[in-house]
Amino acid sequence: MKNADPGEKQQKALPVCVYRKLHKFASTSTQKNSDVDIAIADILTLAFFFCMRSCEYSDVQGERRTKILCVRNIRFFNTKNQDISDKINNLDEAVTISITFEFQKRDIRNDTISHQRSGDRLGSGCMCPVQAAIAIVKRLYSYNIPCEKLRDTPINMVRSANQYFTIPASMFLQRIRFTVDSLGVEKLGFTSAEVGTHSNRSGGAMGMFLAGTPIYTIMLMGRWSSDAFMRYIRKQVLQLSHGISSRMLTYEEFYTVPDFIHSDADGNINHRGGITLASTQNLDGSHANVRRGLHPAFHLTH
Repeated sequence: MKNADPGEKQQKALPVCVYRKLHKFASTSTQKNSDVDIAIADILTLAFFFCMRSCEYSDVQGERRTKILCVRNIRFFNTKNQDISDKINNLDEAVTISITFEFQKRDIRNDTISHQRSGDRLGSGCMCPVQAAIAIVKRLYSYNIPCEKLRDTPINMVRSANQYFTIPASMFLQRIRFTVDSLGVEKLGFTSAEVGTHSNRSGGAMGMFLAGTPIYTIMLMGRWSSDAFMRYIRKQVLQLSHGISSRMLTYEEFYTVPDFIHSDADGNINHRGGITLASTQNLDGSHANVRRGLHPAFHLTH
């Protein structure tokens, strides 16, 4: 099957404050929409930390190779590295989650990425990949879905007015843009028209980059097979240059080694007193073997 996954547009990266605002809206949502809003906030938070493509967490149009995540793809581990995924009452003990992306755009199967608790202490402490995953799985468990079907239940399944549906990308986009508008261009530097469902992937890359995460680690965590992720790094982000000017003053002066200049008077560097290794008849002893192309007494063919 031809890979129909489109290339990601270079949408503006979402900073953490957007996700905090999403959670704040969800916590004050009306009862009618609370489940949906909370689910959207939790899923987008997970998408940020794992640099997810939109088709990995939402229903999108068209046939894709990339598969949406299901409950079976998320595993929880406690402090003893024990898998507690099947122990719903013990999920709060999880300190690490591992998500396995079964099939991706770049045709790599079963790519597993892990995150630990973030230790977020600002506000409600909502910006934590482990906490978001726990909330998602607990919500799905609460729907009393049969165990044999729960494992294959997509993470964007939600219940509203006693009806079950999977959240489409268009609804995620609407919430993202509404939140961006509420924060304003003065705070963010961009409008809602400049963001989309891939802004989570861009935001995750930018978040790691600004934190000084090594390039190869960003590639591994974001599941990039090359440095193509660099197109997500927005040069116009003010914090990108934080501290660079001061670090440029680290050395008041430095010494530049003069260029090496080869003079004809130095002779041919292959010569030693006008005699070359290739033509000399005067080499004997161990050097004679070098001239004759002979193996030394010990070599790899023995």
